[in-house]
Amino acid sequence: MADTRRLHFVGTMPQFGTAAEAFTWQLTELGAQVRRLSGGETGPRLAWFVPLVKELKRHPKIRAVREGDWTDYDDVDRLAVRRGEQLTSGDIPLHLAEWAKEELAVLEDSGSPATPDRPLQIGVPGYLDMALFIFGPSGAIRHGRAFLDAVAAQIEEISAVAGDRVVYQLETPAALIAVSSAPPPIRAVLADLMSRMVLRQVASAPQRTRFGLHLCFGDMGHEAKLQPKTAAPLVTLANALQRHWPQGSTLEYLHLPLCGGQQPPSTDPAFYAPLKKLNGEPPLVAGIAHEAQPLADQFVVRRLVEDAVGRPVDIATACGLGRRTPEQAADAVARMRALLG
Repeated sequence: MADTRRLHFVGTMPQFGTAAEAFTWQLTELGAQVRRLSGGETGPRLAWFVPLVKELKRHPKIRAVREGDWTDYDDVDRLAVRRGEQLTSGDIPLHLAEWAKEELAVLEDSGSPATPDRPLQIGVPGYLDMALFIFGPSGAIRHGRAFLDAVAAQIEEISAVAGDRVVYQLETPAALIAVSSAPPPIRAVLADLMSRMVLRQVASAPQRTRFGLHLCFGDMGHEAKLQPKTAAPLVTLANALQRHWPQGSTLEYLHLPLCGGQQPPSTDPAFYAPLKKLNGEPPLVAGIAHEAQPLADQFVVRRLVEDAVGRPVDIATACGLGRRTPEQAADAVARMRALLG
């Protein structure tokens, strides 16, 4: 089993100042331990799409309903489109293509260019999540299409120059939090609806585009928006996403957060039992690595996950490392590496 596990980095790496540093570390220190390369989403990108919010807030079509510093889930900006205006995809200042081209160039200059076998991983915030978190509950309805089209344009621009040398990681806490918060009798129906909405982004991409899915419970201030009590909602949503996956694009991996924020994963076998109902055999990344849990317990968790799914899993944290200090991030990486053995 141990020979087939690899590390997966969800995205942010606060221990590095530049993408070049993050790449050098992965190429020299980790080597074959990683399947994909991440630029670490360094600098302002450590805050996920918060820089986008701050930039969008300055747009003449936009007014701030509430000001926030994004220190926790109540301390956020809430924006609105001014009366008489309409938000379009061109108004949304996404820089995914700009960053991707820069990182592809860094890898090329290093002598280790991205390849189909070891592609560049590009984090893509879900269009639904951005519309919802920036504009409130009505934002997904009123402005979802603008965000969907904006992300699609970025993916098309990247794919035109990189093709299958990149994998897009769709990141969607909204879908998982919604399904996990719902009463069990309606989870399947809600998962079906949410998966169809999330996968509109995949369907909009060029044929043969490679995607990974990062389901998430949130990690603002290194606190989850919701702490999972069982893996059942994860399985319900994951199965719905696989069932509705658009033809023509590849699901490269499925990342499941099995804990959240500062709370380590459970050691109760009952928590992981629902993983036995995970359909298909998608390449699975288990978000279980947590530096605050004793290593012996971490091995128990890994065994429970792999026993439930019946195969080895790649190892990751529940979310990116960007809400940790550089020292904490290094500790988390050490724990990830320990769980390979």
